[in-house]
Amino acid sequence: MTSPFLYDSLASKDNFFGRLREIEELKKTTKYSNNLLIFSKRRMGKTTLVKHFLSLQEDKYLCLYIDIFDMTSKEGFAKALLSALTNSQKSDIKLAIKTLTSLFKRVRVEPSIDPVTLEYSIKPIVSTLSFEDMMDDFFDSIKKIAKKKKIIIAIDEFQQIATLKNIKLDAYLRKYIQDRENISYIFLGSKRHLLTSLFSYKAPMFELATHFELPPLKQEDIFSYAKKYLDITKEQIDYIYEKSDGETKLLLHILHLLYIQEKSISNELINTMISEIINSKDATFRMLFDTLSNNQKIALKVVGKYSKGIFSQDVLNEYNIKKQTLQSAIEVLTQKEFIDKSDQKYFIPDRTFEIWVENKI
Repeated sequence: MTSPFLYDSLASKDNFFGRLREIEELKKTTKYSNNLLIFSKRRMGKTTLVKHFLSLQEDKYLCLYIDIFDMTSKEGFAKALLSALTNSQKSDIKLAIKTLTSLFKRVRVEPSIDPVTLEYSIKPIVSTLSFEDMMDDFFDSIKKIAKKKKIIIAIDEFQQIATLKNIKLDAYLRKYIQDRENISYIFLGSKRHLLTSLFSYKAPMFELATHFELPPLKQEDIFSYAKKYLDITKEQIDYIYEKSDGETKLLLHILHLLYIQEKSISNELINTMISEIINSKDATFRMLFDTLSNNQKIALKVVGKYSKGIFSQDVLNEYNIKKQTLQSAIEVLTQKEFIDKSDQKYFIPDRTFEIWVENKI
């Protein structure tokens, strides 16, 4: 039996709900071959949204999805692009290999079998090729395809390109992204400051994509979906929304636990489910907390409790810390992604961790 509230995996077409405005925004963007930059904090459903949208467009477009979260080199980036293209071919293996061979000048392809699923796929053979060769082959190929069929290329965790030390990959990509026809790019990411800096004024990719911050799911959409499976009130959904701060993953996790409990729902039961989630992560969070210096621990406690006015003298006195020391600690925590800032407010972007900090330390 499968839960209708998938919190630890991507939603299927049957489990996807809401996001009508966002789907329309994506349709409008790709219809005219424009580009979109989607950003939000983690666990808000960016990947689920874009993958669902791509699944709806597969009949009209060639859709490529590339996740570069674990990319560590420019060669790894180029290979990820090529792998997405080779695996996008929906025909039988022989025909797909023939098609790809006609597209590529340097890249060779060969069939591959997954040892677990025993499913066949195609992989690019690039061990002897340079980064430049791989990139040229990829972009030359999609340019050929785009003459006959529109293309959507979604690159997840796009901010990772800024972490490469030996190349300005955004500057390198600019020439390809500018010189395109019938191709749309969707850039996704969660490290907001790093991501948006790639598209800021005077940056190489400035004005190459429309910025779109993904909002939380609408409460009415959550209620409309949840009441199909739970005997739950709008007020209880609002309470869950408030407790989860609109974070999609935590919200769905709470609803999943309520679903499998099969008990009468109350705010008390909702609080119990939240405590169960927090307690299940206690060991992990304590281990993370122990990696911090003493000043960083203090800074995390301050942000967890106050978020605003954290450099006031009252707060500094309460935690017996100097303003400069607290500022330095917060800067490090921001770089490590323990905390973030929006509208002059500091916050812990992982809502589950934020509740743990509020309750445990």
